[in-house]
Parts: sequence; C-alpha cells; structure tokens
Amino acid sequence: MAIHNVDLDVVRRQTFGGIFKKTSLDRTLADEILSGKITMRPHPAWEFKDEVDWDANPFAQRNWKAQLHMLRWLDPIRRVALEGDEDARKFWLRTCKSWVRNNPAAESKETDSSGYYVNYAWADMVEAMRALVLTFGLPLVEDAEDSEWLTESIYEHGRWLADPKHLGHSNHALHQHQALFVVGAVLGKPEWVTLAIDRLATLFEQSYDEQGVNIEGAIGYHKNNLIWWEQAFKRLDVEGIPRPEAARRLELAYVELAHATKPDGTFELIGDTEVTTPLGLSSPEIDYVQSEGAKGQPPADLTKIYRRGYVFGRSGWGDHERDFKNETFYSLSYGKANRVHGHQDGASLTLHSNGQPWLIDAGKYAYKQDEMRDYCTSRLGHNVVHIDGRAYDKSAEVTLVRSTTSDQVDDFTFSDPGYENVEMKRRVVYCRGGDFLVVIDNVYSKEEVTARQRWHLDKETTVEDIAGGVRLEREGKSSFILWKGNMPALSTVTGSDEPFDGWMAPKWMDKLPSPVVSATQSGRRFRFITIVAAPHSRDFSVKKLDASGGRMALSVISGRYQFNLSIDDENASVTLGDEDGSTRKREGIRTSWLKVMDLCRETGVSWTAPKPVDAIFSTRYWALLKSWVSAQVDIRQARLEALSILLDLLLDAATESLGNDQGLRAAIIDLLGSDLSEDVGLNGSELGVLREPLISWPGLELRSKTYGRRILSIDSPSEIEFSDGEKAKIYSANLGGLVLPFAVGRGPSDLLSVRFHGAINRTKTTLPFFQGLTSELMEGGNHAVFQDPSLDLNNNMTLSWYLGDATINVHEFMAECVRKLQTETGATRVLLSGSSGGGFTALQVAAYLPESVALVFNPQTDVREYFRTSADVALSTCLGPAATDEERRRLDRAFSVITSFSRIETLPRVLYIQNSGDTHHVVKHRDPFQAMLADFHGEQKNRVEFVDVEWGAGHVAATSEIYAKFRASALELFAARSA
Repeated sequence: MAIHNVDLDVVRRQTFGGIFKKTSLDRTLADEILSGKITMRPHPAWEFKDEVDWDANPFAQRNWKAQLHMLRWLDPIRRVALEGDEDARKFWLRTCKSWVRNNPAAESKETDSSGYYVNYAWADMVEAMRALVLTFGLPLVEDAEDSEWLTESIYEHGRWLADPKHLGHSNHALHQHQALFVVGAVLGKPEWVTLAIDRLATLFEQSYDEQGVNIEGAIGYHKNNLIWWEQAFKRLDVEGIPRPEAARRLELAYVELAHATKPDGTFELIGDTEVTTPLGLSSPEIDYVQSEGAKGQPPADLTKIYRRGYVFGRSGWGDHERDFKNETFYSLSYGKANRVHGHQDGASLTLHSNGQPWLIDAGKYAYKQDEMRDYCTSRLGHNVVHIDGRAYDKSAEVTLVRSTTSDQVDDFTFSDPGYENVEMKRRVVYCRGGDFLVVIDNVYSKEEVTARQRWHLDKETTVEDIAGGVRLEREGKSSFILWKGNMPALSTVTGSDEPFDGWMAPKWMDKLPSPVVSATQSGRRFRFITIVAAPHSRDFSVKKLDASGGRMALSVISGRYQFNLSIDDENASVTLGDEDGSTRKREGIRTSWLKVMDLCRETGVSWTAPKPVDAIFSTRYWALLKSWVSAQVDIRQARLEALSILLDLLLDAATESLGNDQGLRAAIIDLLGSDLSEDVGLNGSELGVLREPLISWPGLELRSKTYGRRILSIDSPSEIEFSDGEKAKIYSANLGGLVLPFAVGRGPSDLLSVRFHGAINRTKTTLPFFQGLTSELMEGGNHAVFQDPSLDLNNNMTLSWYLGDATINVHEFMAECVRKLQTETGATRVLLSGSSGGGFTALQVAAYLPESVALVFNPQTDVREYFRTSADVALSTCLGPAATDEERRRLDRAFSVITSFSRIETLPRVLYIQNSGDTHHVVKHRDPFQAMLADFHGEQKNRVEFVDVEWGAGHVAATSEIYAKFRASALELFAARSA
C-alpha cells in the first residue's frame, strides 16, 4: 500500500460548507446515530444494528440509497469526535472502514426497470460527497498507526474523480470537481488541482449564462447551485487561487432568485422545486424580498425576462405603500422540456396576488417512478393546454416568439411544437394597473383534436361557477377565470385517482387533493380567450370584448376603474376610462397635427414662435414657449402655433422615450385646454397620459372634470386670494417649465391643514391628484392639498418628492404659498402632513415654516438613500440632461431633509411616526436624521418627537384611522410651540 502525504492544514481550511459546519444539534444527532438510528431528510428515521447494511433501501427511494453512500450523515459524529468523544471517533472509523471494505471501486452500470442505478456506491456525485467526508475525517487518525486504509481510499476517490469517464453533468459534475480539488490539495497532487480548476471554469460557463441563470430547470436547484458554486469558489479563495473571470455572474444569480420569490416569501414551484425560501442567501435584493421590503434594495425591474426560460413579473415591490405581500406576482416558463430537474411546463402561467396563490404548479413530489411523479412532471401538472390522446415530445422546446414590457402592460407570445401535427401558440398579456391577465391560446391541427386548457388551484381554494367562468375564493379574497368568444366546456376535478387528476405536492411525498379547472374545446382550428383577474378589490367584470381581423378590444371594470386593453398582432396597450380612445394610435396623433396645421393656416398664424434648440423639448423651452403664448394678442392663435411645434416634436420622438418626455405631452394637454381639444380631436387619453389641462389661458375659464373646481393659474404666491363667499378652488402655479396644482379651501377654523402625497399608481390616477382632499372636506376647515408638479416629466415616475426640474426650489415656493394662504384664511396654526415621499416633502416645507407642525409617517429623509428603483428615475428625470452645475448644486438641498434641517436655526415642531418593522426607513432615514439633530440642534431636540409603531414588516402605510389618531396628537404640539 502506497504512502500518501497528507496536509492537515489544507484539511482544516477546506472543512466548511452547509453539511460540515458545527451546529447546536451535533450532540443530539450524534447520540441518535450512536444509538443505531439514521435520519436522512426528507425521509423517516431508519434503525440499524451493529454494522450498517450497505445494500439497504428500506423506503424504496433512490435518494435515500444515494445519501446512505454519500456518508454525509456521519459528519455530526466527526464533529463530536473532534471535541474529544472517543466513542464517536471509534464509530466513525469503524463505519468508514466497513464502507471501504464492502464497496470497492466499480462502475454503477446496473440499472432497474426505471433506469435508476441498483448500486449507488460509486454513482456520480455520490462518490464526490463521500470523498469530502473521508478527507475531512483525516484529523481523527492524525496520531493513529493504522491510517493507511483511509488515505488510500481518499486517493482511490481522487483517481476515480480525475478519470473523465466517470464525470456526471450539471451539479453532479460540480460536486465531483470540487471534491477532486480538495483531494488533490490535501494529498499534494498538483495535477489534480489544476485539472479540477480547469473543469470548474469550463462547467461554470456552461452552467450560468450572462444573466446569472443556472442551466437547470428548477428554481429550487438554482438556489442549491448558487450555494454550491459559492462554496466551490471559496475553496479556491482559501488556497489563494483566483476565481474564473466569469464567476462574477453569480452576483446576478441572487437577483434572479429575488425575482423568482413570490410575495409570500417562497419560491415559485417551477421544476423540481418544493416550498422553500431564499433563507441562507444574502444580497440587497434577497434581503429585500425576505424582509418584505424592510431591508435591502428591490430589483430594478418589475418584469424580468430570462433567456433560459423564465419570466417573472409583478405589480410592484411593496415600496409604494401597497404591502409587499399583497402585490401581484406572475411567472411564465419556456424552453426545453427535458432540462435537468425541469418539467413539461412550457408557457405555464402561475399567479399570486393579494396574499393568495391563485394559479399554482403541481410541484415536485419525489424522485420515485410512480403515477404522482409522472403527473407532476408532465403537461397535466401545469397550467397549459393539453391535447387528449397525444403524447407530448419530451425533447420539445417552447420558444418565446416575441415580448414587450412596460409599466402599464406586459405582452408575451409563445410557440409550442410539443404535439405532433399540432401547432399551439399562447399569448399572455398582463395589465398591471387592473391586476388582470388575458391568455389567448390558439390551436391549429391537421386533424380534429380535443384540447383542455388546465388551471391548477391551491388546495384551500374553492371554486364557484358564475356566468362565463368561475370565481375563486380563498381566505376571504376573490379572483376570477373568465372565458370569452366560443365558450368552452368547463369542469373541475379534485383528488381523482381514475383518471388521475387534481393533485398537488408542495413538499416531498406530500400528495394533496387540489382543484383543477379545465376548459375543453374540439376541432382543427380554435382558440381559448381567457381572462384571469385577481384585483385588489373584489369587484371585477368584463364590460365589452370585440375580437375581429386580428385585433381585440377589451374593456373591464376592476374595482373603481375601467381599463381598456387593445391587442393586435404586434402590440398591446391600455387606457383608463371610456373605451373610445383605446384604439387611437400614432396615426391618430398625426391626424390631429394635420388638423392643427389646417387651423393655423385658416387663422393666419404668423409663425414667430420660438423653436427648440436641436429640436429637443425641455422644461426650459416650455417655459419660454408659454411666456411667448401669454404675451400674444391672439392667445388662441398662439396656442395653435405652439401646438403645431409640440405635436411635431411628439411625432418625431422615439416611442420608447415617451415615458420620460420631460413634460412634452403634459404641455400639449395644457395648450389644448378644453376648447382646442374638441376642435382637433385630441386629449390626454389619446396621448397616453392621464391628465387634465391645468393652465387657464387669459380669457378662458377652466374647470377640473375630476374635482369640479375652477382652476386659476398664477405666477406668484402673492396672487392667492379668496373673494367674499368663495370657499374652494384649484390653483395652478406657473413654475417655468412646470405647473404646480394645489386644491385650497376655506372654513371656520384657525387651522390650515396642508397635505402632500407619496407614490401614486400612474396607471389608475388622473392628474391633478389631491390625496386627502376628501378627508379635508369632511373636516370642513382650511386646507391646501398639493400635487407634485414633477410627475409631468415622466409618465412612468410614481414618486418624485416634489423636486421640480432644478430651475426652481419647489419646496420653498410651496412654503410661500402656505404663508399667503395662512394670511388669506386667518389661520394661526399650520399642520403639514404626509406619508413616505409626502412625509419627506412635509419636512422640507416645514424647514421654511418654523412655526408649523409637521406630521410625517415613515418618511424618507434623503432621496439618494431610497430604493434605487424610484430614486434613480426621479433624480435623473428631475435633473434632466440640460441641468447646469449650478442647478445641480441648487437641487442638492432639495434631495435631503437632513441637509435642510442642518442649515436652519429654528426647528419646526415634528411628530415623526416610524414603523419599526420598516428597517430600511429606520436605518437609512430616521437614524441619520436623529444623528443630525443631535449634532446640530441638541438644544432643540424636544421640538422633534419620534414615535415607534408596530405595523409589521416593510413600508406599511397608515390607515385613515391611524392618521386621525396621530393628527390629534400633532395638534396638541401647537400648545407647546413657544417652547
């Protein structure tokens, strides 16, 4: 027997990883094994006498058999033995000797009727796990005379692993390569070390693409592989060997797993995935989804398409005052059906919304060949179209033919060639604002077939038949599956053994009855038009559906809103309100521009309006153009000329740039007003902007359709006034290239209540938007409710902190408006309030009003420390490409309450309400604000009162009842404001 040199220092450096680390349960686990009982999760305990029977397979599970031969169940024995337990040491040595004696190296070629190995002793990956177990046990024989058997076995494992004919694939190969690396390093075999490093580098590039997605077909194994690869690369790290350049892709793997996490904190059950969480992983994105938004940073995208076959989309990340756990989440799968650990789930759709799993995957079940495992992995176990009596090609690849995503609509088309002589296409359109999906399944066959569109539901879901479909109920929440066009035959099955259907397996061997709703049609050419809705409100109905000539126009009522979805061969778009504008396209805008040009010629326009530099619209140009229009004698004629310029700019703009248009479409709406809008047939709906006109041009009266109040334009706060008997109005203040709308009212009170809003849902909200106005009207007192003017700059921007466009300090301007309103109403007290971004703004305005009281809930105190998904959009939009260095410096104070408060002499009184479960706002916003107050205003610390509340994890908003309670507390601060 050859003598092998052993480097125990390498052994000690390399002994790490999930199954090899010391735990508080080591003693308990070791005692159980020493008593003759082995438990290998997820299987039950198995009892043995004296010596382990290496041929045992008591549960008829290949996974159990493989684990037995891995020997990793022995590691608690090793750990307690190293603590000095001699009985444990003897047991470890005796058991390993038994294994070596009874299992000489041999090919595991013999298989059973299902194709699985009969003997797993030297199966790929099994031998690699065992090699590490044996190697890390070397310190137990450090002073023993009889140790050659162990080093010789480790050497035999190394030689076996180095032989290319024994290599497995995917994660099996990963375990083999890192085991070869460890054995080579411990035994001083540099050729093995080099071979292992080269193999790891090659395998990694095959396993992870440039988006950080693993090649295996299960989200659960994406997590496992991430952990295993991090461990493998750490093995290089501790030996001072650099990681391969491509290893950076692992950083993106964390982001993918965050996208794959549902709002309930668990992974979607794609492929061989059980109910599990990202527990044990950490990155800004993983921390965010695990904490329900309390820690970390959300991923940058609401919808992410991964080329390896996954689409994950959601309504939001819980950062805009909709609880993270109540957001809508959906997933779509595509790619090859025979991926490692993958299922036949091409184009399958899952849905989770309002805290409920509405459309689910049947699960993994177990690695055993039986009816339930076949069901879970086949087409029957997924939300797809199944063709009766036809075998599905296990090698088929479902392709994503086309896709578009936006803040309003996601649109995907898949092609599925899995059934012979049958062509299937699935189109899925998600309307984010309405929380509903449209699924269009087209079936084309050379001969008549029967197709079943299947929808798997959770075991706790009840199904109620309603006109045109089914209503789903779960824990007091509702969702709907509705069919339009040719109505299919509907059926529901739960827990049937013959035929085998209606089952789910969320965990290992956990076979549970669950409903499956099927819609059935027959023919050669037909389609299913299906609407799946899980609205935030329980109310949902289809108002209208027209489908002809390759176009579909759908109008639905979701909650209080009507959404009009227009679908043609290449595009899907949505509008809010009446369906008349839902089919207007770019040509409609061009037609309106031609009408404007005709009107310009008819009225004899002089064409003297200023033109934008380099034909680029900006707020600076809009300020110049507005000023020019106002200075003309014939305002209508001037507006027409200005309109011709702006519509021309709009038609030249790239479609993808229209979200951040720097206020171009808002400017067009303001020029149109209510009169020209009718003349040229153009309004906000056709322009894709939910906004009313806000400029009352000279000689024209303007009134808000939403609020019914008269709108008055002003250039200065000094113009604010109430005439005798006047109770309420809307002002729109000219801020150069922006318009600041605010609703004001007068009542019999000495209090002026001023409100600011946080993030808003742009798919549902028409500007102007005055959050809290209804409550103020119920109070009947003096009020002012401001809307953020910056929202006009970018239709995709939901939160912008009233930053403006760097040409004017909006916070200071609003403070001046409040002072003038205080004078006009005779109010002696001013209460500024807001939540989140509105709380930030209340504090910023309060910095200019030291006699005021600010009531703020979970506010940001520095925009730059907020989640990048919102902050980056707002900062880049509001600064704009043309901002000068001076303007950037001017806006610096607007970014930070901390900076603002550090520069003022007298603090306003502040009641600062903070949800302690919102860790991000505690650590990134409240704590730095408190530290600044201690550094700059220690003598005034009593003027800011901090109240911690327990509202649960994440950025949870205050209810109206909670707001009223703390409003009363804030008003009590006025009694002490002279302190």
